[in-house]
Amino acid sequence: MNKRSAFAIWGPVVAAMLLVAAAFATGILDRQRVFEDMIYTNMRFEDGRYTFSLEQGDAYGLVNDGETGLNLPEGTYRLRWEVEGDGDNILHISCNNGALITPGEITLPAGQGRGEVELTVKEACVGLNLGIEFASGTYINVVNLRMYSPFYNDNAWTLLFVAVGLSILWVLCVTGRLQGEQLGVLIFVALAVLIANGPAYKETLNIAHDTNFHMARIENLVSGLRSGQFPVRAGGHTYNGYGAITSVFYGDVFLYPLAIMRMLGASIQYVMNAYMVGVSIASAAAMYVCAKRMFGGRWAAACAAILYTLAVYRATNAYTRCAVGEMTAMAILPLFMLGLWEVVLGDRSYDVLLGVSAACIFLCHMISTLICAMTAVVFCLLFVRRIFREKRLLSLFKALGIALLLCAFQLVPLLMYSMQGIGAEAILIDVAYFALEPAQLFSLGSGNTVVPRDPRLTRFATEIGLPQMVAAALALYVIVTQKKRGKQEQAAGLLALAGVCFSVMSTMLFPWSYVEVLTGGLSNYIQFSWRFLMMTTVCFALAGGYGLTRFASSRPDVAAVLALCVAALCTMPTLSRETRYDEYFAYGQSGDTGVTYPEYMLPGSDASRTTERTVLTEGDVVLEGYDKQGTTITGDVSAQSDAALTFPLFGFDGYAAEVEGQRMDVELGDNNRLKVLLPAGTQGTLKVWFAGKGVWRIADAVSALTLLALVLRSVRRRKMRASKA
Repeated sequence: MNKRSAFAIWGPVVAAMLLVAAAFATGILDRQRVFEDMIYTNMRFEDGRYTFSLEQGDAYGLVNDGETGLNLPEGTYRLRWEVEGDGDNILHISCNNGALITPGEITLPAGQGRGEVELTVKEACVGLNLGIEFASGTYINVVNLRMYSPFYNDNAWTLLFVAVGLSILWVLCVTGRLQGEQLGVLIFVALAVLIANGPAYKETLNIAHDTNFHMARIENLVSGLRSGQFPVRAGGHTYNGYGAITSVFYGDVFLYPLAIMRMLGASIQYVMNAYMVGVSIASAAAMYVCAKRMFGGRWAAACAAILYTLAVYRATNAYTRCAVGEMTAMAILPLFMLGLWEVVLGDRSYDVLLGVSAACIFLCHMISTLICAMTAVVFCLLFVRRIFREKRLLSLFKALGIALLLCAFQLVPLLMYSMQGIGAEAILIDVAYFALEPAQLFSLGSGNTVVPRDPRLTRFATEIGLPQMVAAALALYVIVTQKKRGKQEQAAGLLALAGVCFSVMSTMLFPWSYVEVLTGGLSNYIQFSWRFLMMTTVCFALAGGYGLTRFASSRPDVAAVLALCVAALCTMPTLSRETRYDEYFAYGQSGDTGVTYPEYMLPGSDASRTTERTVLTEGDVVLEGYDKQGTTITGDVSAQSDAALTFPLFGFDGYAAEVEGQRMDVELGDNNRLKVLLPAGTQGTLKVWFAGKGVWRIADAVSALTLLALVLRSVRRRKMRASKA
């Protein structure tokens, strides 16, 4: 490649990246939310009046109830007021969850009429209160209040993603790596991804089943990173700033990019919607890779990717349930299935893929991990003779070892906290209670079928999907009508039958009550038997991709078009309903940091008391300059006698405290709050932070070294293949 051709290829890429850099540096694409006319849209005044006077018989005091209905993320806001009066009046600023807002009170000077103040929201604010007090003079006339959110650089991030995508496409095309049929395949799969994410192309964020919980996870991760933790175990966002160790029990590895985007200025609505799009792209890519390996042809892989990306169950997970963990696991599932298939029946060198994919699923959703483990055990039992005959057991153990080593950094603190009685027992549910009626597998979207045990299941789509069923049936048809059946036919047939079995497991037809007894109740960790539809979706998409292209062997591209059209039409009811959904988090607002789920808390903790933000003192101690930033607290202390300070943080094991470099003892105080013990004579700067445990750092190193070894192995193998070529 000469210099001129190199410039022709990389010149546009460099120009695009410079444009993106300029957008971030100058902030030219930044935007903010303006809360206009708040006295009319967000506030309630006495008798609907905005003018009050002594002449009319009005008394001094608050003239409105203060409630605005706004939940705001932490940041700096500008508040403009227009209030007329001939005396000094007062604007009181507070919130329902006790988050610190400064200033908390503003004097509205007589005769000034208007002004502007900068508000600093130290922690996420739930239920902003703006109370206007008629405090002096003869009258007050409230003209308007207007508030400006911090600037968000969402548009710059969109420009970055588009620039990166187009740059990759440009380089692949001009270098000849993507052309002809390959480009055609990409067009159809990309269109499927584009359609599948319709509800994400807006500035608001739907309030789905678990939206608030996963928003809190991201913000908790941001809090932990800002406090200097990596990897993050405890964040200071959830439970009204008392913090949570959600990251230990619910792996956040794939949420780190979202946390970084938030730290660099993106809104929470944007990062959540962007994640939906990213997971869909990853799902399509993973399914394409898996199907191409198992069935050889590009069009079979394209059909499988289209069927998977536009599966109704995937759309339900993303936009009706906002099941971020399960949705992410589904993006990795095809690779796990490929690794398992190859290690047991094909190329045993795929043990690394099996181990890495299993680790990734564990690091995003433990319930999906449990389902995958069950699947792997049953699959190995089916072919146990072959495993021993061909000596494949070592490869399976190698995959298990890789998964455990990669997850050591997550497993060690998880086990330690579990032994302390922390867990998710509060969410254990009788799995049989949520089993579907068989009829629901064949419906279209939510319907009127009454499920005797849980009518809520009629409110969202829990069906297999017509395109997936027909495509899998075509695979079976092709297999039974062929005279010779090879490995591809064996794979497609087994996948189709497995999909049927998983479908039965999601319904009342499966004996879940007996399973519960046999497992001692452990099966209830699955919560919802219809989660097995994610396995059905994977199996039917893989088998269906093969079936469609073999059935239309003369024009596999036509099969891809039909798959795209029918799958899109069948998924549109769910996508359209979620696009028009009228309950959402508006741009510039956040969720309720106190109303998450009662999971992963210290036994005996009361989440309803987390609005108490005061520091409790015992003994003769003075605390000055108190400052709380997430899980880190600083201040100047002076203890004349043995004393203690109890802070608004849940005292999970791992916190440390020191004064002028000398460690202080910590213990649990009222409501499991963190209590720091100060010996008599202690004086100086106090620092409280989440330090973690020494054994955790050893586990971190083990996982990091394992990952490094796998990367070096991959690089070495690539060089060897290149030298042979």
